Amino acid sequence: MLHAELYKIRTHRTPWVSAAILVVGVLAPSAVVAFSRPGDAAAYSENFLEAFGVLSILTAVAFGGWLLGAEYRQDTAKRMLASEPRRLRALGAKATAGVCWLAAMLAGAALIGWVAARAVGSAHGAAVPWDGRALLASGLTAAVAAALTFGLSAVTRSDTVAIVGSLALIIILDPLLSMVPRLGKYTLGNGVDTIGAHIDGDAAWIGQLSIGAGTAVAVTALWLAVALGVGAALFVRRDA
Repeated sequence: MLHAELYKIRTHRTPWVSAAILVVGVLAPSAVVAFSRPGDAAAYSENFLEAFGVLSILTAVAFGGWLLGAEYRQDTAKRMLASEPRRLRALGAKATAGVCWLAAMLAGAALIGWVAARAVGSAHGAAVPWDGRALLASGLTAAVAAALTFGLSAVTRSDTVAIVGSLALIIILDPLLSMVPRLGKYTLGNGVDTIGAHIDGDAAWIGQLSIGAGTAVAVTALWLAVALGVGAALFVRRDA
C-alpha cells in the first residue's frame, strides 16, 4: 500500500505543482536582489527565508488537503479501500507517503533557495550563511499545517473544504482565539510559534513567549491529535 501511495504522489500533478511553486517562490527573492544589489548583506538571506516561511505553509496546506481529499473529489476512495480494506492501514500509508514527499519537497526547496541566495550574495561580495535552524522552524510549521489539513480532509471528505478550513483556522480563527484571556495562549499558532522560536534560538523572541517549550509541544500535539484523531475515527466508521 505504501508503494502504491508513493507511486500516486510521483505520477500526479498536484504534488509536483506544489513543489514547483515552492521552488520558484524561494528563487524569486534572489532574482530580485540580483538586480537591486542591496548594500545590506542580510537582505540576501532574509528575503529568501521569508519567502520560504510563507510559501512552505501554503504549499503544505494544499498538499495535505489533496493527499486524501482528492480521493473523494475524484471518486476513487472506494477503489483505494478495495485494494486495502484495513482502513487505518490505508490511512497510515497515505500519511507516511505524504510525510516522505513533504520532507523531500521542503528540504529540496530550502537547499535550492539557499544555493541561489549564496550565489547571488557571493557575486555581490556578501556572505550568505546556512540558517538551518530558521529553515527547520519554518519546515515544522509547514508540516503542522499539512497534518492539520490532512485531518480536516478526512473529516470533510473534500480537499477544497479542508484547504479553505485550514487557512481560515490559521489566518482568522487562531488569531481571534489568541485574544481570549488565559486560554488564548494555548492556541495551535502560539504552540507552533513557541517551538519554532526555541528551534531558531532567537533569545529576543523567546523572551516574549507566553508559554514554555514543553507546554508548547503538548499544546501542538493536542491540537493535531484532535484533528487527526477525529479524521481517522470518521474515516474508519463512515462509508466510502
